[in-house]
Order: sequence, then C-alpha cells, then structure tokens
Amino acid sequence: MEHKTTEELQKSVQQLDRIQRQDLDYNAVAGRQIMSALLREVGVRFAEGYLYQVLQGVANEARRRGLLINPNPFNRQTYSTAVGNADRMMPSLQGWEQTKGIFSRHLHDARSYLVGILRQRKAELVALPPDRETGSRLSAPT
Repeated sequence: MEHKTTEELQKSVQQLDRIQRQDLDYNAVAGRQIMSALLREVGVRFAEGYLYQVLQGVANEARRRGLLINPNPFNRQTYSTAVGNADRMMPSLQGWEQTKGIFSRHLHDARSYLVGILRQRKAELVALPPDRETGSRLSAPT
C-alpha cells in the first residue's frame, strides 16, 4: 500500500470506516464459502482492492487455525489445515465466532496501517523545505 497515492489511501480508509458489521450468527453463514460469509458479515456484495486483501487475510488465518471446514461432507475436519487454498472452505460451527474475532482484529490493524502511512506522509510533507519559486512544499526532491 506504500506505493498508493495519498488519495487512494484516504479512499481505502473511508471504505474501511463505512463497514458496518452485522454480527451474524453461524446459521446465517452456514453452507457459504468463507469469502461469501465474510462479505455478508460486513453487508457488502463485492469487495476489491484493499478490503479484499483484508478479507483474504482473515480467511487465511482462519484456515491456518483450523476454523474452516471442507465442503466435502466425508472429510470435513482435516481439509482446513491440510490444504492451502481457503476459497472453497466454509466457516465451522465452532470456529465462526473466532473467525469474527480475527476479522475485527484485521479490520483494526488494516485501518491503523493506512492511517500510519498517511501520518508519515504528512510529517514528511511538513518537513520538506518550501520550493524557492512557488513556496509550495508539495514537490519533494528526487
């Protein structure tokens, strides 16, 4: 995200700020793929960019912790930790509440990360000497 423009970072922060958690119980997401369940949890139909990366991070951490189940009913317990792809996995009854907790932490960390980058840029901008011709601090020496 460091390579994004300040405007793009601000839009990403605003997108994260607009998220309204639904606090869904397991029955509302049972049988859904994990990404679909997470999208439903935030009341969004489609995610792209940084929000998608955050959701993907949540799904991967839930997979690593063994909180997801295999869509195959004959081998539900071991698939989550044995396979690296979380796309088709679904939330488990025991793991959904933990997954929501992981989600809360990831959202908080994602926003803090973006705000930190924005603050650093602002501090660097203030520290720049003004341009002699224009008096502007907007052009950094390269």
